[in-house]
Amino acid sequence: MNKFNNKIPLITLIILIILGTLLSEHFLTIKNMSNMIQFSAEIALISIGMAFVIFTGGIDLSVGSIVALAAVVSANIQHLGVANVLLIVVIIGAMIGLINGLVITKAKVEPFMATLAMMAIIRALTLWYTNGGPILKGVSDNFKQLANEYLGVPLPVIYVLLAFIIGFVLLNHTPFGRHVLAIGGGEETSRLFGIKVERVKIAVYIISGILAGLAGALITAKIGMGEPRSGYGFELMAIAVVIVGGTNLMGGRGSIGGTFIGLMILTVVMNIMSLLDISAYIQPIVRGLIIIVAALAISRMVKPKNVHETS
Repeated sequence: MNKFNNKIPLITLIILIILGTLLSEHFLTIKNMSNMIQFSAEIALISIGMAFVIFTGGIDLSVGSIVALAAVVSANIQHLGVANVLLIVVIIGAMIGLINGLVITKAKVEPFMATLAMMAIIRALTLWYTNGGPILKGVSDNFKQLANEYLGVPLPVIYVLLAFIIGFVLLNHTPFGRHVLAIGGGEETSRLFGIKVERVKIAVYIISGILAGLAGALITAKIGMGEPRSGYGFELMAIAVVIVGGTNLMGGRGSIGGTFIGLMILTVVMNIMSLLDISAYIQPIVRGLIIIVAALAISRMVKPKNVHETS
């Protein structure tokens, strides 16, 4: 993509912000902006993991189910303390990501099929674990603090910004990040250059699983219970965020900055529709149209692989 094409997601976001400002006096307020990021925090976390997976040319459909499992487990083990609960959901997410990675790299199962199967398995395990109902026993006040404010700033906003900064540094300033994009550009070429392709691919699924696990814990902190139906559709939202941010679904191209812009584009669109009191049944249609337009635009702009871009 040329430099102008790279700027299209940012230009789109600026136009949407101007439009939102013109349509509602409440749009361009710090409170509204903060609320937008706060309420999209879980999608933001799993979108970062999804971005790394897609950069390699893969996809992870299991993240929504991991969110649900982490949410109910974290609600059910509150007696272990906040740190231990977070450690356990991280381990759960990492283990599921490891299995995804091993099935894809060792058993040579296509990422779509491997993670689709994992999505079904984890969702079924979650419903079995909870007998289909939410875990209502008390979530501790200490755990709920994870979703509260610090010095007037909602903590989920801080988590999102930190996660994007870490993701940016990891992708743009480490050999791992360069290998991720190189693999997406061409696996065989990457192997010729000595890149441990399988290790890197397993690592991105572990990252995706960990972030999905943390997103599930954050949901429990927000709503004060473990909801087994959490995370429905999150995998599609995360994929949409990455695509709208300018990432090639075939891998090898994209950026964490673009993923953040993609998140904000979809979040701003939903916020504008909510402020204008547009029907909740219409909003997914608009979101779907945006995704189609973004996918079409990227497919027309993208040149053959092996030219990598980061930002």
